[in-house]
Amino acid sequence: MTKASCPGHCAARCWTRAISRSNISCAPQRWKRARRSALPTSTRPIRLDCLMVSDSYLMTHLGRDSTRLAKGEQALFLDIMAGLVKEVAHRAKQLFPYEAPYIVGDMPDGSVINGEVAIRSADRMRRAGADVVKLEVHSEAVIAIVERLTREGFRVMAHLGYTPQGGDGGRVGGSLDGAYALFASARQVRDAGAESIVLEKVDEFVHRALVDRPEALPSYAIFSGKSETGGQSLNIWDSVFKPGFRARYFPPTARETVDAFPMAYSAIAIAEHIGALLSLTAAGEFPLSPPTLLSIDDVVALASSDPWAD
Repeated sequence: MTKASCPGHCAARCWTRAISRSNISCAPQRWKRARRSALPTSTRPIRLDCLMVSDSYLMTHLGRDSTRLAKGEQALFLDIMAGLVKEVAHRAKQLFPYEAPYIVGDMPDGSVINGEVAIRSADRMRRAGADVVKLEVHSEAVIAIVERLTREGFRVMAHLGYTPQGGDGGRVGGSLDGAYALFASARQVRDAGAESIVLEKVDEFVHRALVDRPEALPSYAIFSGKSETGGQSLNIWDSVFKPGFRARYFPPTARETVDAFPMAYSAIAIAEHIGALLSLTAAGEFPLSPPTLLSIDDVVALASSDPWAD
């Protein structure tokens, strides 16, 4: 595997075939001096926190319609995910020798159906090189599994809001009741030992109310607008390839159609596209803010609430 160079985008200059299987998560915090000079002066400093090997590989690289799996497919895909984690973890250590981003293994459908299965699956991910495992939290049973895993010494990232494996659809937090339910879930996973959260398809005002607080868990947003202190999860595939539908909130850097894969998914192309997306994110131009269903009174109520207080 060869190293690609993308001048002006330090965090993106080393993407390879392995890294192309990941999402990257960045936070609006200060870069180390060696990286800061690589960012355009008009951008705010950000930090590359982690690389996540996501189960969306099913949809991007394997052409599936969702990340749901039939029972007979689950063990095989866990093997595939562990192999991808191993590949990404190995290359990340080579490409970031001094301050490597931590590696997140996305737990695929069927890998956390009960505590014993979850422990075996998480151990498989950890042995492959994952520092953290991410679980989609779509039921009380999964919260109990988060607690079981953390008791066993696993580091856990909890995925809240829209959870594709759970079959839930639509945006989350379009009402005060929905917002307060999300806040309660965030407190539950915190108390269960989760060290960070992902918020997917969450109303931006709800997202901000939850994460822009000193006591909040570290967070990464997907299609949930922006916040002052939370991070963003950037999908490398989506930075290159356009979705097959009109999509205002996907990365504007995407220029290719999926029929151009794999030729258009070279290391150089990936570096150029994800580098551009990092710059847009640092400048506050990505992501766009989706419309809200909340009233002004709802927004005021959220701003005065304490989402992390029991």
